[in-house]
Amino acid sequence: MKLMLLATSAALAAGSAQAQPLTREELIEALKSRDQVIAALERRVETLEHERAAIPSSVPSLVPAPATTSPPAPGASSSPAGEDEAELQALSRTLVQRGGLVLPPWRMELVPSFAYSNREVQGLALAQTPEGIPTVADQRLRQDQVRATAALRVGLPWSSQIEVRAPYAWLRQSRTLGDGTHAVNEDSGAGDVEVAFSHQFLRESGWWPDLVGGVSWRFTTGHDPFRSQLAAVATGSGVPEFRARVTAVKSSDPLVFFGTLSYARDQAVHQAFGAFQPGDAIGLELGTVLAVSPETSFTFGVAQEFRGRASIDRVGAPGTDTLAATLELGVARVLTRNVLLDVSLGVGLTRDAPDYALQVSVPIRFH
Repeated sequence: MKLMLLATSAALAAGSAQAQPLTREELIEALKSRDQVIAALERRVETLEHERAAIPSSVPSLVPAPATTSPPAPGASSSPAGEDEAELQALSRTLVQRGGLVLPPWRMELVPSFAYSNREVQGLALAQTPEGIPTVADQRLRQDQVRATAALRVGLPWSSQIEVRAPYAWLRQSRTLGDGTHAVNEDSGAGDVEVAFSHQFLRESGWWPDLVGGVSWRFTTGHDPFRSQLAAVATGSGVPEFRARVTAVKSSDPLVFFGTLSYARDQAVHQAFGAFQPGDAIGLELGTVLAVSPETSFTFGVAQEFRGRASIDRVGAPGTDTLAATLELGVARVLTRNVLLDVSLGVGLTRDAPDYALQVSVPIRFH
């Protein structure tokens, strides 16, 4: 700053000297005046510097200091620590439960779950009297099902995931006729084991949502309903099934919207009465997840599945097509860093759906 002031004064003096010829005495006087101006400017600069140095260092500067980042410690992960915390939040873990998100590579989740469903139907039915005479009677049919399932999810590289589910079921059906006749049938045992593979194809960007696709295969490991005294209480389906699905997820803070479209096709099985094949099924689920806090989320949704007619020897059986629609409400709460409590309630909207179903899941994540 001193040099700038000196140069400016010298330039002004030189310019004024060149404006018109000066005598020797006038030139000496001009130089003396210039020296006085320079000396006064130097004293002013020194005074300002002393005043600035006297300002306490505790007074914050109006100009923000540049942010500094320290290099990561050797061996530390290059991803921000916040990403790990986000993975453990109720919102992201709920999306994993709903199939809208896959686990990070080599992360595992053990998911024990417990579900109860109830369905009651009342109407006229064809029954036999004690004498063996067919008659029409009022019938009340009640079905209760308790299902315990152990699932294991493992995150794979390339945004993929594999899952294995093994259920165990207790089933009970009670039938009461208007004449007072009452019958109860029960069964319990292992259900059909299912293996599923999921892959995330797209990441949310602009208008594009997250897109997760998956396929699954159901094995006939449960009790075969075709060889059971009553098919309604058999723990298995007796038919292998292939299912494909695609789930789209779009965030709009604090809400996350999701939708799942699925298609299922069962294989034909040969029985004594012919080749039996259930109808193809198309499912649609729409819902939203509300992040109340990092530890709590609510889920609201509607799920429906339409299944076509079953066929025997490739001939459709009338009355075997179904439409099951359910209103779903759920809440998820992080209990500890690795444990989530997920409770969901389903209310049947059509006759083919259970009247209500309650499920409690406790996903336990391992790092």
